[in-house]
Amino acid sequence: MAKESAARDSAAMSEKSRSEHEINEPGKADDELIKSYLRKTDLHLLPLTFAMYFLSVIDRNNIGNAKAAGMDKHLGLHGQQFNWIISAFFFTYIFCEVPSNILLKRFGARMWLPLLAVCWSVLVACMAAAKSYGALVAVRVLMGVFEAGYVPGFIYMTSFWYTRRQQGPRIALFFSAGVFAGIWAGPLAARLQAIDGKLLGYQYIFIIEASMTVLVAALMALIVQDYPSTARFLSPAERAAALRMLEADRALSPQALYSTRQVMRALGDWTVWAYAIIFWAAATGGATQAIFGPTLIKAMGYTSTRAQVLSAVPSACGFVAQLLSMILPRVYTHFSVWIMLFSACACAFYAIIATTENVHVRFAFLCLSNFALSPNMPLVSVWMSHNVLGATKKGVAAACTVMLGGIAGLIGSHIYRDKDAPLFRFGHIFVCVCNAIIFIVALALNLYFRFENRRRDRCDDDLDAATLTPEQIDDLCDSRPDHRYSL
Repeated sequence: MAKESAARDSAAMSEKSRSEHEINEPGKADDELIKSYLRKTDLHLLPLTFAMYFLSVIDRNNIGNAKAAGMDKHLGLHGQQFNWIISAFFFTYIFCEVPSNILLKRFGARMWLPLLAVCWSVLVACMAAAKSYGALVAVRVLMGVFEAGYVPGFIYMTSFWYTRRQQGPRIALFFSAGVFAGIWAGPLAARLQAIDGKLLGYQYIFIIEASMTVLVAALMALIVQDYPSTARFLSPAERAAALRMLEADRALSPQALYSTRQVMRALGDWTVWAYAIIFWAAATGGATQAIFGPTLIKAMGYTSTRAQVLSAVPSACGFVAQLLSMILPRVYTHFSVWIMLFSACACAFYAIIATTENVHVRFAFLCLSNFALSPNMPLVSVWMSHNVLGATKKGVAAACTVMLGGIAGLIGSHIYRDKDAPLFRFGHIFVCVCNAIIFIVALALNLYFRFENRRRDRCDDDLDAATLTPEQIDDLCDSRPDHRYSL
C-alpha cells in the first residue's frame, strides 16, 4: 500500500511539474500558440493602423490635390503663399512627436491614436471653410500638432507586441500605406472635385476625406488593444507564450517606467540622429513627390484632372518597392546595404530627370525615382527599432527619427518653386543630393556597428541578469554587453 501511495504521489508530482513546465517554459506547444498569437494580433492591429496611415497621408497632402482643383485661384493665393501653407504643418509636427510618444505610453495606443486622428480630421474639414491664406496657415499649424504622434506612435506600439524580427515586415507594410495613398489620392480627388453640388470641388475633397478618417478612428478605439498582457482577444495560453517570446527577444515591457535618464541617452546618442538624418533625407523625396506629384506632371503638359490620375503611376511604383522592403532584409539581413543601394539608384535617377527635357523620359524616371525612394523610410525605421533598446529610449528614438521627417516636409515644401517650372531642376537636384547624404550616413553607421560588435566580442562580457532588476536591465538600453547591432 505504501509503495502504491508513493507511486501515485510521484505520478501526481510528475504531472504537476509537466503542467508547470508547459505554462512557464517555451516548448513545442509554444510554436502553435505563437502562430495563433501573431494571427490574432495582426488581425486586430494591422488593418486599422494601415488604413489610418493611408488616410493620414491623404489628409496631410490633399492640399496639393486641392490646388490642382483650383483652390489657389479661388482664394487668391499668389507667390510663395501656397508653399508656406504646406510648410506651416511641419512647424508643429517637428516638435510634437517626442511628447506624443510619452503621452502614448501613459494613456495607451487604444485611446491616444484614435484621439489624434479625430482631432486632425476635424481640422482637415475646417480647411473647406477657410476663406483666406491666414486661415489655411492656422489650420495647418494645428494639424501638425495632432498628426505628429501617429507614425512614431505606431513604431513604438509595435515594440510591445512583436519581436525585432517580427517588427520589420509589419513596419514596412505600415509605411507602404503612405505610398498606397499616393496611388489613390489623385483619382479619388479627381472624382470628389467632379461632384456637382453647392460646394466647390476642392471643398468636397477636404470634407469627405476627413469623414473617412473619423470612421476609421472610431473602429480603432473599439478594436485596437494597448498591450499583449491586457489584450482581451488572447487566450491565457497565447498570452503566456507571447510574453515569453517577447521577454526572450528583449522586447519592451508595458510595465517599464518612464526614464528621464533614457530620454537624455537617446538625445545624446549620435546613432539616433544618424537614423533621423537618413529618415529626413528619404522623407524629403517622398514628401515632395506626394505633394507636388500632380504639379510636376501637370507641368509636363497634362490637364489638371489627367495630372491627378497620372500621379498614381509613380506612387504605384513606390508601393511595389515598399512591399519589397518587407522581403529583402530576410534575404540579406544588412539593412545598411539595402539603404545604400536604393539611395544610389535614386540619386542617379534624379540626376537624369534634372538634365533632360524630354517629357516621356522625365515621367519614366519620375516613376523609377519613386521606386528607389520609397523603401528607405521603412528600412531605416526597422533598423533603428532593431538596434535601440530601452523602453523610453526607443520611444524617444522613434520620435526623433520621424521628427526630422517633419523637417523634410518643411524644407521640401519650398524646393519645387513655381519660378522653376516646367523643369523644376532645383528641386530634382536637391533630392539627388539628399540621397547622396543617405548613402554616406548609412555607410558610416555600418562601419561603426561593425567596429562596436567586434569590440564587444573581444570583451566577451555577459549580462548577469540574476544580480540586476528588470528596471536596471532596461536602463542599460543598447549598451548592455550581450547586445549586438544589426548592420
